Amino acid sequence: MSNATQAITIQEGIFICTAFKIQPYRVCAELLPKFGPWAMTVLANSVFSADSICSKAHFCPKPDHPKPDLIELPPRPSKSVESTITTTNESFQDDERMWVVHLSDWHFDSEYSEGYEVNCGEPVCCRPPNAFGDEATSPAGKWGDYNCDIPRRLIESMLEFIPNVVPKIDYVLSTGDLPPHDVWAETPSSIKEITNKTANIWHKFFSSVPYFPVIGNHESAPVNSFPTSSLNNVSSISWLYDLLSTQWNIWLREEARESIEKRGFYSARIPKDNMRIIALNTNFWYKFNWWMLMRPESEWDPENMLKWVIEELYEAEKLGEKVWILGHMIALSEDSFPSFSSYFSQIVARFNDTITGQFYGHTHWDEFQVIYDSIGNHEPRPVGVGYMGPSVTTFKNLNPAFRVYEINKSTKKIINHYTYYLDIEEANRNNKPDWKLLYDAKSLYKLQDLEPQSWHDLSERFLTDNDAYQTFKKIASRNQTLNKYGSCKPFETSQQCKNRIICRLRSTFSGHGPFLSNELCKKPLWMPQLPENWRLTAAFGKTVNVLVNIDKFAGNGDEDNGDSLFKLQDDNDNDKSGYGENKDDDNDDGDIMIEGLSKILVRMVLELVSGDDNAICR
Repeated sequence: MSNATQAITIQEGIFICTAFKIQPYRVCAELLPKFGPWAMTVLANSVFSADSICSKAHFCPKPDHPKPDLIELPPRPSKSVESTITTTNESFQDDERMWVVHLSDWHFDSEYSEGYEVNCGEPVCCRPPNAFGDEATSPAGKWGDYNCDIPRRLIESMLEFIPNVVPKIDYVLSTGDLPPHDVWAETPSSIKEITNKTANIWHKFFSSVPYFPVIGNHESAPVNSFPTSSLNNVSSISWLYDLLSTQWNIWLREEARESIEKRGFYSARIPKDNMRIIALNTNFWYKFNWWMLMRPESEWDPENMLKWVIEELYEAEKLGEKVWILGHMIALSEDSFPSFSSYFSQIVARFNDTITGQFYGHTHWDEFQVIYDSIGNHEPRPVGVGYMGPSVTTFKNLNPAFRVYEINKSTKKIINHYTYYLDIEEANRNNKPDWKLLYDAKSLYKLQDLEPQSWHDLSERFLTDNDAYQTFKKIASRNQTLNKYGSCKPFETSQQCKNRIICRLRSTFSGHGPFLSNELCKKPLWMPQLPENWRLTAAFGKTVNVLVNIDKFAGNGDEDNGDSLFKLQDDNDNDKSGYGENKDDDNDDGDIMIEGLSKILVRMVLELVSGDDNAICR
């Protein structure tokens, strides 16, 4: 509005960022120039577009977003397609099992240096140019630290340990986020450097093992920036897709690499095991990927990824193949746009006989999410499970970990899973990493199997069995007492806190799910037991009434005639006429009167202070 240049705006942003101690100056000075142009471009073309502002002001109808409630899915086959591999449901011999290693959220920091300050005040520490040695109040340990990302030696110790517990690795799955959390400093060249170093480590340990990676939100620079091809006129992410396709070329076939270069996702058929792997680019449903706000309204399915997934699943179904889905972030995360939660649930419900495994990361916790078929009049039915693998990084306040899945070779279903971890404090104290089994799912939770119904029943048990629930919270944090998994929010009771976590496990906290309207998932008021007019009282320092001259709004219905009155009146005001016409102007007792407001501005103010769009009626 003031016609300030982008450069001036960014400099003012750096000043505000530093003055309000949002981050240290070094971080602010690097962060704002990287994110500022992106943010301003998106805001100007979406949030602050003419259509959007006009709609927010109620002058115009809401912009039409032609997103379907139900997506188009092919009909189910008249009878299930039999797999060409004989199924075995009872005991399993060694040759009837597959072993799959799941690694997620590496966040390898090549600048991690032993002895540098752990509590440096920046988003990630244990690296130059912070305090070192005797000047550091909490020097970083040799093997890592809880306020930092991880050094190379920790990664290599993990990869050297894996063959001790998994002598025969059939597949390795990597669910994204390779760079460290120094988002203020990341550039395409630094992303290239760290992803290349990570790929070289993979080559060293997994050159002969089938390896299937996906793209995380931290792989771009700026972080989370993944425009679709329709936005190539303002920004492009092709540099990253080309880079990763080249780095991953020894594991992926040409058609998979070509798909990555075009859209960042791919599928891989594995005929010898009668299966295929579908690797998603989940950044297209990540709500912090601001480019999604700017995509054309008709592009409800970015890069037609969901349509492509349906086609891949339908083809696999017809061929009798089983499918594993990989992604960095599950669509039913609270970090996802709610519409994608609904769409993805519908896809999983339709192809639940074909999809036998779903593997994700992103949260850094050790979690699961049950997916339900809730379309129609039947009771919600568990149809899938998304496994969020624990992070390799220690950031923040976590012990590093990896997951191993035991798979039925015939059905491709998960029989059990095992999580291994490293106690960082113990490793630094003993100057030796000692990776250990943390738990196996069937034994810890006393599960008969790992079917979706079993995981739903476990979430039910958490409601009444507090020991089981507390065990789950401890496991999610890998035994690290500093962790905050499941910690309660302000004004939230312990039961509300537990309900919220269980809601999350049932894929409902994302904004979609069969339990959304259930008492279990009802969100508590964030500030309970306050009077109705607390907002106005807080703003003006006294108890006030909202008085609007509705007569001024009657007549020709002109919304912007400037002939309206908005008044805030003290409870002690003796004038109860409602409009104050007879009140002595020299003795207003601190009353606040604003003349000449249009009806729409009155509505906006009332909506802001009362949270109710119908406030104008009062």
